[in-house]
Formats: sequence, C-alpha cells, structure tokens
Amino acid sequence: MERHGSGVGRALLLGFCIAGIWSSYITQGVLQETISTKRFGPEGKRFEHLSFLNLAQNVVCLIWSFMMLKIWSRSSSGGAPWWSYWSAGISNTIGPAMGIQALKYISYPAQARYTFIFTIGYIICDGL
Repeated sequence: MERHGSGVGRALLLGFCIAGIWSSYITQGVLQETISTKRFGPEGKRFEHLSFLNLAQNVVCLIWSFMMLKIWSRSSSGGAPWWSYWSAGISNTIGPAMGIQALKYISYPAQARYTFIFTIGYIICDGL
C-alpha cells in the first residue's frame, strides 16, 4: 500500500481543501446574488441571462478540470481515466443551466412544497 504522508499532514490538507471549497461556494453565492439582484444601466434593469452565466461558469470548470486531470495524470502513476468521467462532466455542465431555465415555469409555492417534501423524505430515509 502506498503511503501518502503523516496523519497530521493529511488532516491539514483536508482542512485546507474544505476551506477552499467553502470559500468558493460563499464567493459564488455572494457574486450570484449581487448579479441577480443589482440593477444595471440608466434604466435600472436586472441581469436577465443567469442561466447562460451559469452555463459559462460550468464550461470553464469542465475545461479546468480536464486540464488538471491531464496535468496530474502525467505527474503520477495511474491517473484517473478521463473517458470514464466525461459523461458526468458534460451532464454536470449542462444540467444546472437547464434547471434554472426549467424553474422559470414552476411557481415559487410549488418549489417550496417540493423542497419541503424532498427534505422530509430524505430525513426519514436517512434515519432508517
């Protein structure tokens, strides 16, 4: 079995990764909320193309992930095969943008009910 460093070093690396993920999510949330609620221009219009912005962000993430996979696969032995994950990457790139578009046709009360029902069902199933 291959050794990947001491327990303390791995715990610090894990903490660093978690902090990076949290800070990325918080930054994305603040930026998205600012863009979607702020009014722009002399007419005070809101930004109307959030689904395209989300798609563009996900495409950049897909390309970045592919680049990192290629870089790390060369430097270490037995890297992850990109062809095993391309379909998940593509669906995770297109899916959120399509979800934003689909939510335009569902009322907020229906969204709230579904979220409540889903959350309660998840809690019940998780408790079993």
